[in-house]
Amino acid sequence: MSDSESGAGYSSRGDGSKSARLKRVIILPFFIVIVAGFALSWLMYISASRSALRDAVDSIVMGSAHRISEEVQSRLGIAMQAASANAAYLGVLPRRGDDATFIRRAFVDQLRREPSVAILAIGMADGEYLEAQRLSDHSFRVGSEGKATGGTLVLGPVLADGSFGQSDFEASGYDPRARPWYRSAVAAGGPAWSEPYSLYSNAELAVAAAIPVYVDGSIAGVTTATVTLGSLSGYLASMKEAENGLAYVADAGGRLVAVSESSILDADGRRTVAFLHPERLISATAEALAKAAADSTARERDRFFFKLDGKRYLGRSVPFVPGTGLDWTVVLAVAEDAYSGKLMEADVRNMLLLLCLLGLSLLMGWIIVDYITRPIRALADNVDILLPGMPIPEEFDSYSARNNELGRLSRSFVAMKERLDESFHALEASVQEKDVLLKEVHHRVKNNLQVVSSILSIQSGTLEDAGAKAAFEECQNRIQAMALVHEEVYRTGSFVELGMSAYLSRICQALNWGRSRGACETVMDVRVDESSVLPMDKAIPCGLVVNELVTNALKHAFVGREHGAIVVSFGPADAGWRLSVDDDGVGIDATPAGEGAPLDGIGEQLVSGLVAQLRGTIRYETPPGGGTAVIVEFR
Repeated sequence: MSDSESGAGYSSRGDGSKSARLKRVIILPFFIVIVAGFALSWLMYISASRSALRDAVDSIVMGSAHRISEEVQSRLGIAMQAASANAAYLGVLPRRGDDATFIRRAFVDQLRREPSVAILAIGMADGEYLEAQRLSDHSFRVGSEGKATGGTLVLGPVLADGSFGQSDFEASGYDPRARPWYRSAVAAGGPAWSEPYSLYSNAELAVAAAIPVYVDGSIAGVTTATVTLGSLSGYLASMKEAENGLAYVADAGGRLVAVSESSILDADGRRTVAFLHPERLISATAEALAKAAADSTARERDRFFFKLDGKRYLGRSVPFVPGTGLDWTVVLAVAEDAYSGKLMEADVRNMLLLLCLLGLSLLMGWIIVDYITRPIRALADNVDILLPGMPIPEEFDSYSARNNELGRLSRSFVAMKERLDESFHALEASVQEKDVLLKEVHHRVKNNLQVVSSILSIQSGTLEDAGAKAAFEECQNRIQAMALVHEEVYRTGSFVELGMSAYLSRICQALNWGRSRGACETVMDVRVDESSVLPMDKAIPCGLVVNELVTNALKHAFVGREHGAIVVSFGPADAGWRLSVDDDGVGIDATPAGEGAPLDGIGEQLVSGLVAQLRGTIRYETPPGGGTAVIVEFR
């Protein structure tokens, strides 16, 4: 019963922990490999995609910067071509009374064809001036200055039918020869570009292509085609890349010519240097460009990047010379997240999808592992209770029907259980047979010893010599002590060990009842630990020692006494056993074992030999209250 219950209990207590542990052992390595592979591939993908994205953005920025420079050069080239064509045309135009009207009409027609040009004009060496101007609402107006206007610049609108309306702007003191475009052309003696300057009519900043008109080898005037810096800024602002960052054009001194956002002017109305601009994005872009240009280790000094307000910007600079006297640079910087935002959203979706797949894989793996390990666990748990004589668990019957490895394993366990039961039954029958035979042997030995004891008793009854009769009685007691061993074996059925409590008690009772002690009434007290059990090869010598010591005490300890007491104690002591026989008789002086011990000759020899057989020691002591104590200790 104890084996069966312990096996069942083990199965019940360990089922949950064994199940989880087995699942972890199977699935954990695969889970670690999957997670590690996923993490590594994801990191490689992120690194590669971000690098590819930055290269793509850099290519876009580079292409856009070149496109801006080409567009600005194209606009300025158109202006230079218009000024050149006018110079060539007006240099051979014959003088007529309506030349001023004719020229201004021609200028308006040109402005209609060239939307990038803001003003077409001619300033004569004698101070005469004619112009046509495009307004911000895409309407036109014309102007003149000279003798006919009394030296006053007069501007008026161009009406829908092409005629000129009444003047709506007048400014005195205007002299074309003092304007920057006129002076730059005269100084160059040929085509030239002015520095950025303010228009007289509306103070808007502009640059002008100026071509001198020669008549008879002398400069008779200068034709000009003006491009406003505001139109260039408007073009930069229309760039899609500028919507996600910044684009600007700066001159050789770093002053802004055009910018996609904010203004190119400082608080004093002057063009500001880019890295001093109050707009943080403009100044940060200029600083990053200057740092990249100063970096001697950089492979591309026109390529730069920086972070501002948590955003990463990628930038490019493209220097170009749109005309003589102009040394400009296009700078473009875009926010990386403007291009990576969609990619990051896709990455997040992919990450969530992959995590879901990873979780689903783990769940499926856990289910599959559970499907595999459940029958194995059930078989393992039921193997613990495959005890002889116990019925085969139902799980084995159900699994045995399967045509797979589990079925083969279950059938093997069932066959093993059947063979185990057959072997157990055979062994059990054999053991029972041997138990019967051993009990019969011990019973016959006890009977034979009883016969010998009876013969000695009969023989002692025929003896008249008291000494011989006493010797026969002592032999009879010794035989009785040995017979009691076999009687206890027969009674308990234990053929290997013997309980000392019942055995020693019966020896002492037999001695106390069967011994003639004259007038002395002796009380026998046997104190043996109930758990004291000795193997047969130690139990018999121990019982004979008790027989000799108690016999000796009954014989010699109470001479001349009416009452006496003998205490026999036995139990474990230290790492061995301790036997003591105490009496309150006449007592002896304590002497070493074997020297003057209070035993008869044969008794002394028997006790010494038996103690030696037990591999123990014997000593005699006199207790404080008198009497004799004999102590035997053995392992």
